[in-house]
Amino acid sequence: MAFWRKPRETELLPRNKEDIIREMWSPKKTSDQLFNVKSYGAIGDGKADDRKALQKAIDAVYGTSKGGNLFFPPGLYRISGPVEVPEWGSGTAVSWIGHSSETTRIVPSEPMDYLVRMRGGSGSVKGIQFMGTDPENGYIQLVKVCMVASGIRDKLFSGAAFMWGSVHGLQILGEGNNNLCVFDRLCQFSQNGSIIEGSGASGQGTNISFLQLEPAARDVHVGAYFKVGSGDGSVYHIDEVGPRSVTVSPPLKEAIFPGTPYKIHLGCGLQTDRGSDNNVYGIYDCHFVGNAATGLMVRGLYGHHIQGGNFDSNGIAGIHIGSGAINTTPAYSGTINHSYFENNGYANVLLDYPSGLSIIEPLLAKPSDGVGVGIASITSLYNEEYHYNTTSILYNGRLHQYVPEGGRSSLDMKDEPRVTVNKIDGATEAETVKLPPAPTHKFSEEVEIFVEHSGGQQVRIICDDAKVNNRPGNEGVMAPAGIGYKIIAYYNRADESWMVSYTEPLD
Repeated sequence: MAFWRKPRETELLPRNKEDIIREMWSPKKTSDQLFNVKSYGAIGDGKADDRKALQKAIDAVYGTSKGGNLFFPPGLYRISGPVEVPEWGSGTAVSWIGHSSETTRIVPSEPMDYLVRMRGGSGSVKGIQFMGTDPENGYIQLVKVCMVASGIRDKLFSGAAFMWGSVHGLQILGEGNNNLCVFDRLCQFSQNGSIIEGSGASGQGTNISFLQLEPAARDVHVGAYFKVGSGDGSVYHIDEVGPRSVTVSPPLKEAIFPGTPYKIHLGCGLQTDRGSDNNVYGIYDCHFVGNAATGLMVRGLYGHHIQGGNFDSNGIAGIHIGSGAINTTPAYSGTINHSYFENNGYANVLLDYPSGLSIIEPLLAKPSDGVGVGIASITSLYNEEYHYNTTSILYNGRLHQYVPEGGRSSLDMKDEPRVTVNKIDGATEAETVKLPPAPTHKFSEEVEIFVEHSGGQQVRIICDDAKVNNRPGNEGVMAPAGIGYKIIAYYNRADESWMVSYTEPLD
């Protein structure tokens, strides 16, 4: 019988509905579907150690064949050690449900590598804040990673927060099947990571040694960043970590000596490690704010889609795709759509080995201490071409595609900027068209000039700060007089010159 045809007397009375809602927020007998952590002894007052109670509830819900909902009423659940989703529950669908990330929080009372080791497939994590420290109550930064996850295929993270980890907020490992994960509804990845400052280092090329610093003891890891000086080329990716040394890429621009100030930036809001089944992620309207290194690090993923969101005040970059020399497999077939970048330290987006990536109308505020403005704030640490020349940016209504050093992209521009020349017949002076300044970014820059009517005079093409057809820019190029033809100019970085060609004018 369909539910809407059941006899009226079988429906729940309003009082019974209220009782069910009340039971959700207080300890109650566990059903097959709802597992209230307070039923297992959790207090949630910020003083009691709730670790054993939470672990007991986790073991119970993941121990059922049907899974269920692990419910956290509002509270501050303080734990003295990590809680673990058991490996034998990896195939069970379980949802972790809190009231909101503002009112339901899991925090540490002792140092630990991570708060939660998440396993398990489909299900969700909603309305819970995972905190690496509890500054409001006087606790120092205790947790390296708020959540470590693997084998979480079909997992939805909604309205969750990962904050104050000394290294990462959420780290998705390269283990198991982590396909089809979605982050939405203002998930927050904030204030994760730390910065080590010093001046006792020496190095040249790709090797840096330290007088006193023991990198591994300070959680320096492959994927962290070494920064020396300021401006373009001041950031290096850490590829290897030794007892008192690191190997970086690209090679140092200049040798460094004891007394040279440096910084090591550790940690990301969300890091997805390279794995055979780490593909197809959706990240919608999430916040990546104040992380010491990058807001989001994407390593070698297929099908990552980032819609909207805020990448603000991250120490190195808002997003890093490709994550340096440790993962030369491209991150490909992805999009970054209408995302907002502000106050990031070195660059807004770092692209190393991406392919098939489209960035659509980002909002790009100038980085505070790094590369240039606009699409020049989307760059690579390695100053080399993006794989397959398929990376493109639609910015302020203009489409830019990457141009390898020394030549044009094999793909032509579309919707490029254009100018129309239309002079009165019998004009006495040539029309002068001034080309834009030499671009500072790594993408193609092309201009179309449509000559409807030159007025019987030649068309002069000049540039104030770059050559034109390898001639002085103020001398430029004279295109012929005529009607109904097109002049095309594209910037050739190899020659540092605008290269101009034109079709045959009509008689």
